[in-house]
Amino acid sequence: MADFVEPRAVRLLLSGGRFLDVKERLNAGEMRKVFGRMVKSMVPGEKIQIDPEQVGFTKLAAYIVGWSLTDTNGKAVPVSDAAINNLENDLYTEMIGAVDAHENEQDAKRDLKKNQDGGTSSVLISPSAAS
Repeated sequence: MADFVEPRAVRLLLSGGRFLDVKERLNAGEMRKVFGRMVKSMVPGEKIQIDPEQVGFTKLAAYIVGWSLTDTNGKAVPVSDAAINNLENDLYTEMIGAVDAHENEQDAKRDLKKNQDGGTSSVLISPSAAS
């Protein structure tokens, strides 16, 4: 398995002939950013508080690199946080479902590859006291 995420995009088809171009995988920094944007409060010893306004949105903002969406004049609309926030709710929900399905598919492929490669192995750095 590769140690670094290769920047690749895949196209996800939506209803009405629309599409999203999304990152095939998020890297570690992007995953931390998704989580960080969702967290409202994180106090040691207390339950993490999630910002409900950011759930779903942060994943879309991290994954989407392009789309076929246009304004009422047929002009292409660039991907931005403001554009995502201005989507029709049904389309927004469809996009979240498409990205979630894509992410689940990528996770399943990685899990299958790990199992085919014999799983993960750990390296013994120093012998334990019990040895």
